[in-house]
Amino acid sequence: MDETRSVRVTRADVRQALMWALERDRAALLAHRAAVHSSKSDLTRRRADKTLVEQWRARRPDTGQDASPRE
Repeated sequence: MDETRSVRVTRADVRQALMWALERDRAALLAHRAAVHSSKSDLTRRRADKTLVEQWRARRPDTGQDASPRE
């Protein structure tokens, strides 16, 4: 049976994704920052948060991807 994940994004998820992006994916961090700071809309922030968290989840070390040591 496939593992299913909640589509809900928590503050903790966003925080962990931001820390991951800060250490491992500067482009993702800058894209999130640009989206959040270019608009005052809560919807825009939620979409940017969701996108970043999805990238983080897809590339976490426990998924077997992006497990290389930090540079």
